[in-house]
Amino acid sequence: MVRAIALSLALLIGLGTIIPLATDMAEAGPKKSKRYKKKQKRYKKYSKRWWRQYRANLRRKRALQARRRAMRLRQIRLARTRKTNSPDAQPKTVKAAPAVTEDKSTAMLPSGEAAPTGWKKGQTSGSELQFSVDGGNGTAAISVVGPAMGDSIDGGRNRTVGGVPTSSLRREVINRMVRENGWVVNDYQKDIGGKSVYVVVAQSQGNGGRVNSRMFYFTEVNGRIYSVATNSQTDAAERIAEESEKVIYSLQGRSRPVQAAVRE
Repeated sequence: MVRAIALSLALLIGLGTIIPLATDMAEAGPKKSKRYKKKQKRYKKYSKRWWRQYRANLRRKRALQARRRAMRLRQIRLARTRKTNSPDAQPKTVKAAPAVTEDKSTAMLPSGEAAPTGWKKGQTSGSELQFSVDGGNGTAAISVVGPAMGDSIDGGRNRTVGGVPTSSLRREVINRMVRENGWVVNDYQKDIGGKSVYVVVAQSQGNGGRVNSRMFYFTEVNGRIYSVATNSQTDAAERIAEESEKVIYSLQGRSRPVQAAVRE
């Protein structure tokens, strides 16, 4: 009888101890829940469904990048707004640009003489001296084509200016007219100031469908070949040609005779 009572008490005490421990351990353990991740279907590479899936992934990536860029742009604008509205920001003083005064001095030729009346200074680069002529309705330019290679030859097929073939000079004018929507009309050699000058006559399309007169003079002076090119209206072409010959005389270091040279 005593043994039965002792065993019963021992069994009750053991169960009372084991059950709370098991319950605590069960509650303290990690709670694992199954997460069902959507698996992306795998298709045969380069099949229609594979390309459809590939393009969809690209669209998602581009949309994500666009959202990031938009967010970054909003952050930058917000930072600029805060900086502008901050009390420490002071307005910047803008210095006024100096007034550009027009140079009304007399236009000079490379020889040091004054340019013909009506020739005004234009843009000047390292290799070309430009003028505005005919009251701004035309232009003129004086430039050095290159060094002379020999003597000038007037007659025969092998005509040259300072040893440079006139065919090469004509080709340069043709190429320029092609770029400027123009065409060559005639070419000839002329004696100006006792020296042979090669002249190319051309025309080009002007404003409003008007045809402009283009004249190109090539002459050799002191071992260099100079070019005098003019662009003017047809009604002023003869006067601009006379003024161009005056420039040729000036480059040669000679004074123009009172009587104009006879034109061909």
